[in-house]
Amino acid sequence: MKTLSEKEIKELMEDIIWGTLIAIDKGQPYAIETSFATDNNYLYTGSKFGGRMNRCIAKNPAVSFKICDSTKDAKMFRAAIIESEATILTERDAVLHCLRAIYQKLGLPASRIEARADRNIAKKDSLSLYRIPLKNLGGVASGR
Repeated sequence: MKTLSEKEIKELMEDIIWGTLIAIDKGQPYAIETSFATDNNYLYTGSKFGGRMNRCIAKNPAVSFKICDSTKDAKMFRAAIIESEATILTERDAVLHCLRAIYQKLGLPASRIEARADRNIAKKDSLSLYRIPLKNLGGVASGR
């Protein structure tokens, strides 16, 4: 097994579409699977507006985000974790930046971003968006 460099962790983040967002709820870990995107400084993701994850982050912004990929026999794998704090995005420019990153990574039409951002800011959207600084990164991989 080898330790991944920050560059290798960021490459893994580009390769993977889904990850696990982990927060604390009443002293216990709570996790959801969610799509995400990154830029050089942040990971962007979301959850249901007003849902359990959103309530957890509003109370305690400490989160971890876990990503991994593996062959079926697990002989080849890469895994990474980010331990950081999540910010719930409420400013239109931040929401637009987040949505652009996620839409581009997922190949969704950019024509929907402005309307989605406006619904999000007006709290008429079902999605709450988060920005997580890319700090406290760790990762391992099988010997490739």
